[in-house]
Amino acid sequence: MRQSGSLVIQPDHLMEKIRASQGEGLCILVLDVSSSMRLERKIRLAKTLTWQFLQQSYEKRNRVALICFRGSSPQLLVPPTRDHRAVDEVLDHIPSGGKTPLTAALLQALELAEHEHRAAVTIVLISDGRPTVFQTGTLAGDMRLLAAQQLHAQLVFVTTETCARSLGFMEELAAAVNAEHYYLEDLL
Repeated sequence: MRQSGSLVIQPDHLMEKIRASQGEGLCILVLDVSSSMRLERKIRLAKTLTWQFLQQSYEKRNRVALICFRGSSPQLLVPPTRDHRAVDEVLDHIPSGGKTPLTAALLQALELAEHEHRAAVTIVLISDGRPTVFQTGTLAGDMRLLAAQQLHAQLVFVTTETCARSLGFMEELAAAVNAEHYYLEDLL
């Protein structure tokens, strides 16, 4: 703005360039591959959703880890990595069947998140919410065990059952640990 031949600089004329680095992220995908997930193509739909989370992590340049659970214990199939193709290849060849150690899988994911000091961690649990292997011997005991955990991650639970067919375990657990909860049909 000019006033009688002089230049006056107003505060709104000034701009400051601020460079914000994108924080490092880790997405831990926890996938139920037990026998109950084979019914009604739930495992295929869960893998499709896992691929979508994998694509988002790739676009954001986040690291990703994959824990699958079936039988008596969960398995860390892919430790935290930026190699998204490794996760993609493992997803193609994951066997399914057996019992559902959901509590153990979630505890393993929480332990992995606890050791992560540099990255913001998101744990995505995809299951039909029908656990059959319990850490404490009972479903109620496992609910209390999980609710008492200190969380070092954002939790997102996806139930592969429809709202009408859900047993309510995933919804109750999500409320107990302050996690986001979705049904698979809402996301695909």
